[in-house]
Formats: sequence, C-alpha cells, structure tokens
Amino acid sequence: MGKMRLKNKGIFFTFIAITIMTLFVIVFTPQAEISVQKDMQATGARISSIDDYVDDLETRYFETVLRATTYKAILSLIYYMNSTGSFIPDIDSAFSEVMLKGTINNVPIDSITNKKIMDNNTLTNWSSRITEAAKDTLNVNTTIKITNVTVFQTKPWNIDSSLTINFTVQSNVAEWRKTSAITATISLEGLHDPYYLVNTNKAYTNRIKKSSVEFNQWNIAKTREHLRNGTYVYWQSPEAPSFLMRFTNTMTNSSCCGIESLVNPNMISPSDQRESYVDYLFWTHKFQNNCAQLYNITGLWDEFKYFKMDINHIVKYNITAQDAVKTC
Repeated sequence: MGKMRLKNKGIFFTFIAITIMTLFVIVFTPQAEISVQKDMQATGARISSIDDYVDDLETRYFETVLRATTYKAILSLIYYMNSTGSFIPDIDSAFSEVMLKGTINNVPIDSITNKKIMDNNTLTNWSSRITEAAKDTLNVNTTIKITNVTVFQTKPWNIDSSLTINFTVQSNVAEWRKTSAITATISLEGLHDPYYLVNTNKAYTNRIKKSSVEFNQWNIAKTREHLRNGTYVYWQSPEAPSFLMRFTNTMTNSSCCGIESLVNPNMISPSDQRESYVDYLFWTHKFQNNCAQLYNITGLWDEFKYFKMDINHIVKYNITAQDAVKTC
C-alpha cells in the first residue's frame, strides 16, 4: 500500500514538472522571440535614421553651409579691400582663411571691416553646430575634418567653391566613415567690383549687373545705357579679367569668365584722361601712350564728356564714325 502511494506521488510530481515545463515553453518562448524581434526592428530603425542623416550631410547640409559661407567670405573680402585700399595677393589663400577661421593674415576680418559678417559663421562654426545638433537629436558623435576649400570660376556670372571633407558618424550600433567633395555656386550680381573700390580709393563704387544686350545688338544708344547703368558685358573670346581676378589686380584675359564695364568720366577726377574708358584698360593705362588708337566718343559727350574708347571696343560696341573722332 505504501509503495502504491509513493508511486502515485511520483506520477503526480512528474506531471507537475511536465506541466511547468510546458507552461515555460508556451509562455516564455514567444515573448523572447517578440523581444528579439522588437530589438532588431529598433536597431534597424536607428540605423536607417542615422543613414539618412549621413546622406543629408553629403547632399544637403554641407552644400547649404558652403554656399552661405562662400557668399559671406566674398562679401567680407570686398569690404576688406574697401577698408584697406589694397588688392589681395592670393585670393585662394585669403578665401580659405576667411572661410575656415574668419581671419585674414591671422587677424579677425570683421575687426578690419567693422562688419559683423564672419563672426560665428565660419565653416568651423557650422561644423560645430552640426556636431552638437546631431548629438542632441540622434545621440551620435560626428567628427568633421575639412581638408581643403577653394574658390574659382567656370562661368562669367557665378562664383564656385569647393570643399573637401572627411567625416565620421559613430553611434552605439554602427559607424560611418566618409570622404566627400562638395561644390556650391553663388551669383556675383549685386556684389561690388573690388577693382573700382581700390583704384578710386572708395570714391567710385560699381556693383556687378549683367547687361541684357545681345552681342550683335549694340549701338550708340545702348552703349549710353550701358555706361549710365554701370552694367557689365561678357564677350565671346574676351580680353577682360574675371570677377575673382579683380581681387588680385590680375588684368589679363579670362577665356571663361572675363567681364567688363565702362568707366563713367563724371565719376573720376580728372574726367579728361588719355585712356580707353573700358574698365580694365583704364587703370592699366594701356592706351595712355597710344593716342593714335583712341577715339573721343562724341556721340556721348552731351552726358559723358571726355569718354573715350580704343578702336577694338569701338568695333565691339558698334560705334559709327559719326559718333567717334580720333583723339589725336
């Protein structure tokens, strides 16, 4: 009888053990699978969001920052030339220093221009802002290293800039390492021509504005408007310098980007000078000792007395013999 009772107890405990094991399998295993699945989904979502951030850095953020900072740096350099009355020896070097540090020759450029333009607006400042924002919103560590920044022109009415960067984004789930070359373009219209500022000691300012006249539509009336409005023209096979070349007083031709305007004799002293009043020729004195090639454009003297042109530009602007008389 005792043996039978022990046997029944053994069966009972075995049953209890099997029941508990079954409950464990039924209750706990699905929850574990769900937990792992949720963790994987969360990790995937986090990787996706950070991947979007990395992509936005390359395709949007850096380009926007580069474009804005380029405009501010060029504007600062123009004001710098206005303040100092001197040309810049190396535009690329000066541009890079202003872009990265907000300084020129290691002096804060805003302190020279008295314009608060680059303060807290350098590429370095913006890199720090991006790093902080990414840490706050995505809890990632972003390291940005700028290896090169340059400025150049490929078209007459635009300024291009290029930025080369190495950046790393680190999170608790993954790491991204990238090297990117970013380019941006700004319009130069509306900017002051530094060539005028320096050569007239700030007495004569001229903003870049593109002429709307087609190359084969020029005449004396349109030349008058061109001179009156201080507009600029780009000729095919130009002999004029580009906008950026005007920062360094490099008055040679730029095949891609040479632009020119006409000097208003009412804005200079003395008004009567033995020069071609085409801007890059006027201050390089190319025709000062070549009077035989100069013509008084008498068709404009009622408004712009003493205005003169060289023979090459008389042809370009389609000035006829009735409006042009040899200077000597």
